[in-house]
Amino acid sequence: MKRSPILLLPVLLAGCAWLAPTYHRPQMPMPDKWGTAQTATMPDDSAWWRSYGDPVLDELVDEALKNNDDLALAGAKLQQARAQYKYAFANQLPSISVAGADAYGRVHLKDDLPTPHRMSNLGFVGGMLNYEVDLWGKNASLSKAAKAGVRAAGYGHAAARLSIAAATAKLYFSLRALDSERDILQRTIQTQTELLALVRRQHEVGAVDALAVQNVTEQLDAAQAALPDVEDQRGKAESALAVMLGRSPVQIIGQAMARGKNINELTVPIPTPPEIPSTLLERRPDIAMHEQSLIASNFNIGFARAAYFPTISLASLAGVNNIDIDNLYRATTRSWTLAASMAAPVLDFGRTASGVRLAKAEKNEQVILYKQSIRTAFREVHDALLEQNNAHDRERDDGGKETAAEKTVELTRLRLEHGYSSRLDVLSAQVIEQQAELAHTTALLSSLDASVDMYRAIGGGFHLTAHENGKRE
Repeated sequence: MKRSPILLLPVLLAGCAWLAPTYHRPQMPMPDKWGTAQTATMPDDSAWWRSYGDPVLDELVDEALKNNDDLALAGAKLQQARAQYKYAFANQLPSISVAGADAYGRVHLKDDLPTPHRMSNLGFVGGMLNYEVDLWGKNASLSKAAKAGVRAAGYGHAAARLSIAAATAKLYFSLRALDSERDILQRTIQTQTELLALVRRQHEVGAVDALAVQNVTEQLDAAQAALPDVEDQRGKAESALAVMLGRSPVQIIGQAMARGKNINELTVPIPTPPEIPSTLLERRPDIAMHEQSLIASNFNIGFARAAYFPTISLASLAGVNNIDIDNLYRATTRSWTLAASMAAPVLDFGRTASGVRLAKAEKNEQVILYKQSIRTAFREVHDALLEQNNAHDRERDDGGKETAAEKTVELTRLRLEHGYSSRLDVLSAQVIEQQAELAHTTALLSSLDASVDMYRAIGGGFHLTAHENGKRE
């Protein structure tokens, strides 16, 4: 019995070969440890910003993750990637459509036949099925590439989420530090104004020389000149935070930003990276995003290579016919057809070869970007470790100096009560204390920013050790 070539297609399909190269993750030498003593840590929840213990910060980060424009753009890209994947996946399946036709005309028959010439309708209604046999994995490669694109967009969305949460936290900390600096400067101006008045009275009676008056005057002028700069930075920090939160122009201009704990009341966490550095590859969403883009480019090579080979399509048409379109439901004939077609490239003047070279070059680009993201991640963790350790030591030292200055003011006041010190001594000690407060506030901000940078560098939160400001040993 003679077999139709169409019946052999399942056999050919079963023996088809995929043209996409086998994916292997690019290997890079990894360190055994970070180079500093680290304790083993376990992953924390994704809401790492809650470790600072400020409910207002929690609300602001949640608002930013809900309304931020950059995160909305990342979400839109994710939706686009999902739509592309659904399109590519559906392209692997047959397409079914409904076809209909209505023709009106006259059939001219031979004159010797007894059939009269007359006008007639020819109607057809039926279904059509088209299917491209994916022998070479062209459509499958495109679908796999689109699926990897969805994963890449998802990791990109996670990376944007991490960046926005970190930026919101750092802006909030800057705002609280500027609030504290403004309060300290206002108290400093008041103290130095009283001190200047007292020094001038002493100068009038000859107790101090003009140089002492000049020194106090310069310190007062410096504090008064610093206050407008702090106010300006404070206003800009508020507006920048409002933009980060995705607020409206009316809210940016006219709505005050909520405040929570003072900067010296915040918990300063000390997040640590994973004990095994290679774990970082699994945690950083930007690294995972670049790897998925690399996987997509790997499948794109298979799609480009498939253009070298023939395209085989199947088509089927089935329906009913009637010469009288008005009585189509009483069809006089039924028909069906099944056809196969093949189109093979012969000469395309290097178009297919150029497409393959382009796909390979794009994959090489993604390999470079993937390795670059790993190097960047390890550099950021390394820098964050140094920044965190140095900022913590500086904050501890400045905190000790502030505590010592507070004790000096307290002792000077006790001496004043017993007649061993003057009001001038108390005011001078207060000025030193306020300078120590400013330095400690700056150190606190650096320590908080360093912890945020570490969270961002390690791709999220870990269980951590922490200390409360004001509760140090």
